[in-house]
Amino acid sequence: MKCLNCGNEIDEGKLYCSHCGYEIQLVPDFEPEIEEKVSDVLEGITSNLIESEQQEEEQRRQAWEEKKNGKLRFYSAVTAVILIIALAAGFFVADQRNSLEKQLAKAQENAEEKKYDKAIAYMLRAVELDNTDLNIKNMLGAYYVLDGQTEYAIATFESVLDTDRENEDAYRNLIAIYEKEGEYEKINALIRSGGSEKIINTFTKYIANPPQFSHEQGTYDEILSLKLTTNTTGTVYYTLDGSQPDEKSAVYRNSIVLEDGIYTVRAYFVNDYGIQSETAVQIYQIHLDKAHEPEVMPDSGEYTSPQMISVTVPKGEQVYYTVDGSTPTRDSIPYNNPIALPIGGSSYRFISYSEDGAASEVVRRDYAFVFESVLNLESAMNLLVVGLMEKGVIADTDCSVPGKGGRNLYVCSSAISINERNYFLVVEYYEDPTGVNTRTGNMYCVDAETGGLYTAATTDDGHYSVVSF
Repeated sequence: MKCLNCGNEIDEGKLYCSHCGYEIQLVPDFEPEIEEKVSDVLEGITSNLIESEQQEEEQRRQAWEEKKNGKLRFYSAVTAVILIIALAAGFFVADQRNSLEKQLAKAQENAEEKKYDKAIAYMLRAVELDNTDLNIKNMLGAYYVLDGQTEYAIATFESVLDTDRENEDAYRNLIAIYEKEGEYEKINALIRSGGSEKIINTFTKYIANPPQFSHEQGTYDEILSLKLTTNTTGTVYYTLDGSQPDEKSAVYRNSIVLEDGIYTVRAYFVNDYGIQSETAVQIYQIHLDKAHEPEVMPDSGEYTSPQMISVTVPKGEQVYYTVDGSTPTRDSIPYNNPIALPIGGSSYRFISYSEDGAASEVVRRDYAFVFESVLNLESAMNLLVVGLMEKGVIADTDCSVPGKGGRNLYVCSSAISINERNYFLVVEYYEDPTGVNTRTGNMYCVDAETGGLYTAATTDDGHYSVVSF
């Protein structure tokens, strides 16, 4: 059978069209309360008829013609009454069918009983009666969701947004559908599609805006502390060299310090739902007055006697250095006191920073130190171990520490000269039973000619002094 309203095929056994909700009028569509009223009226009429029949029997002996005519008139009156009641009931049913409030009440009643298909049918009729009420359409969409008809629900909510681009209920219902299906990109696109700041602010946690920079791009004569902010919680990935960032790039956690140089900062944001923003790009040129190059003594070269490496810069500047050939930064070793030249080959890099953070050019020094002495290093170390055993500092030649369970390690990497006498400089470390090494703060010197043993210390200006055992 085809629907008289929309022309679609009606499923067998159904009393309404699942496409448009139109009800099939196989029998008069009386409401239960109307049927009850009609039944009461008819019962009353029947009762009256029976009573009239009994009275007619008692008067049967009266003029038969008069009785016959009376019956005809009586039945005609009854027929007229029934017709009037039927017409009134029909008009009442029609009025109820066209009542918006009645359709909404019936829809709610069926929804409470989880008869969502019937609730939808009543809501479709309500939409026919008032196509301008968006609350009714939102409710219809909600019943579609409850009935598992997701596509019809989406179409219904979208029709609401076609009329009102700021209808929060429609957005909320659509977001709930997409979130259940994990389609967060659709949520992001949906919220942006309306172009409404109100909606964007209301549902901001679902969208990912590009990071905002605390400083506009341009040229600066000072160090910048660049901050990146986002519209909601998530993760920012960035690069400083102009390359496209990805999830393997640096993660923004604290301010980015931009020192002297040119920086092309690219950054994008991923919110907690995995939605990724577009990449933001800013270019910064930082021009600072350079710090003074460190004055390093001695010069690069080969040496056979102890030397102290000293560095001089103007007051207010700080020097940092490396010993592995890498370029120093402010994260490198700070220079505070003269450095004893290491025995063997070594390569130093020095850099200076001004108070405003400007860096100097890097100064390089390469040294080769062959220590010429009467006593060799191995002999000097053996003498020190024996002396420390005699003083009870260590218990044996393995340098075990009495009562501690670990042992001491003695490292000699430099030689120093004090009052024209040369010494092997030995630094003490403690190795605990787990193998962790820590510097004890003790230093020793072995006279490179006599083998004499001394305790070493540094003065306030960073120079060395020795005290006999």
